[in-house]
Amino acid sequence: MTSAVPFSRPRPEHPERRPGDAERAPRTLMSGPGRCWTTEPRWRWAEIRLGGRWRPCRIENWRLHQGSTTWVALVRWGPGFDDWGWYLHHPETIRRTQRPIDPDGPTSW
Repeated sequence: MTSAVPFSRPRPEHPERRPGDAERAPRTLMSGPGRCWTTEPRWRWAEIRLGGRWRPCRIENWRLHQGSTTWVALVRWGPGFDDWGWYLHHPETIRRTQRPIDPDGPTSW
């Protein structure tokens, strides 16, 4: 992984990965040869498992790389500059939720 590819660069601000956490998208699914299809999310409000716990998040885009059957989600879980990442979609690590009501939650970003 290189520092020139921001979605693949490990960042110290991201929670330490624990068993059962969402998995970062590998660089090959983000910038490998062939086309990528990027779409608006069908559902936007979700929870992502990071650092051993569920966090409310907002899904901003979906991406599917040519030849792959694995969807990748652009997830934002906080208002900070580094509170986002591209993650492999799996129902056990990224799950749909209702729109948050918390005034400090994802709707206020």
